[in-house]
Amino acid sequence: MSDQPPVPGPVPTGTRRTTLLTGTVVVAVGLAVTGVGTLVMLGVASRAMPGEEYADFVVWWTVATLLGTSFGVFEVYLARLLISDFARGRAPARSTGVMVGRAAIMAGAITLVLALLSPVIADRLFSGELVLVGLLVVFMSLVAAQALQRGAATGRHNMVAIASQLSVDGVMRGVIVAVLALTDHDSVTTLALGCCASVVLSLLAGSWRIGPWLARPRLHAAADVPLRPIILLLVGTAGPLLANNGSVPWLRATDAVSPHVLGAFAGAVTLSRIPTQFISAVMSPLLAHLSESVEHGDEAGFRRVLARTEVLTAALGVAYVVAFAALGQLALRLMLGPDFSLDVANLAVLAAASSGMFVGVVQQAALGALGRWHHIAWAWVAATVTFCLVLVVPGDPLWRATSAPLVGVLTALLSMWAFGRRHFTADAGSRPGTP
Repeated sequence: MSDQPPVPGPVPTGTRRTTLLTGTVVVAVGLAVTGVGTLVMLGVASRAMPGEEYADFVVWWTVATLLGTSFGVFEVYLARLLISDFARGRAPARSTGVMVGRAAIMAGAITLVLALLSPVIADRLFSGELVLVGLLVVFMSLVAAQALQRGAATGRHNMVAIASQLSVDGVMRGVIVAVLALTDHDSVTTLALGCCASVVLSLLAGSWRIGPWLARPRLHAAADVPLRPIILLLVGTAGPLLANNGSVPWLRATDAVSPHVLGAFAGAVTLSRIPTQFISAVMSPLLAHLSESVEHGDEAGFRRVLARTEVLTAALGVAYVVAFAALGQLALRLMLGPDFSLDVANLAVLAAASSGMFVGVVQQAALGALGRWHHIAWAWVAATVTFCLVLVVPGDPLWRATSAPLVGVLTALLSMWAFGRRHFTADAGSRPGTP
């Protein structure tokens, strides 16, 4: 491990479009593989485990990914800091060390909360299995390291390292769970351990591709690495996390549906979010591209790329809602088996939430490139409020769980769109640490 990796120069203006296009394709391949790995894992588990145990496992996976995804803010912010560092000829060790330290503090705080609430969490979500709460901490910490590694790779325009990490995680997740099921080691605890093992292997693959990237954790404040953007991003993290995964543990806690309905709903949520993973492939290269435009004062290029990406993602979103409503039931049965099904209307609403995330990913990349972290935060705070409001209104629990993500995503999307139209021109010269 080295604190002083080589400092690359800025990406030449003439190659930025190629970097964006090829980077998106490369990351999309990695996301596709990890998405397929998740589907294989859920399909194998649904056939190997009794209904109640499968419900425990799918809820564990949902909560584990929810906690791990919260560290995505460090990926975004570290990438933006490193792009700025490289543009100014600064070594990346200081920014990386501060982000590693902040991520460690956050992981410690979440671990403390989980430890205090472990009896309640285990009882309401995991049929009393306390060890599964401990494995949440292990998985969360490993995924936090993944986020930091992807941020370091984005800052270096190394999308191959990101794709390698994602691909190995997906492949090994599916392979490990399949082997465990075939050898009758298919308890919830064993499969959860297998998921943790796949993340470890993915980190090794990413490190092999990116080279030395990790820096010594810095726990003290750094004047040149503002803390406020991290806090703002963390405040806004709850929205996309709830939109992606929050309905599943909420529905489990209500005890309002059978294990097979819960399993079908969780599977449908996972299936419907797979295209979001493909679209999010543009996040890292788009953030890097737009950030480079900001650093070089290329407002025309910034606005042109943003507009084209918005139109493309909106069109893909409309097509996806139609496709998932038509084919979602068949896909769900193929993935989980004939005992798991969900109405077409529920599938269409879940797909619509994913389609909103398509454009939301683009808006968030643009606001992040401009350093408008507080607008990202407030947009997702508003989304969290509307998400929770839907869950507390009277009505069928399954429908509330289905519609809450869509309402939340639309709230965030409209908020970010409004913020962006007000500030893109005025703030084209903003820096990543701008309050």
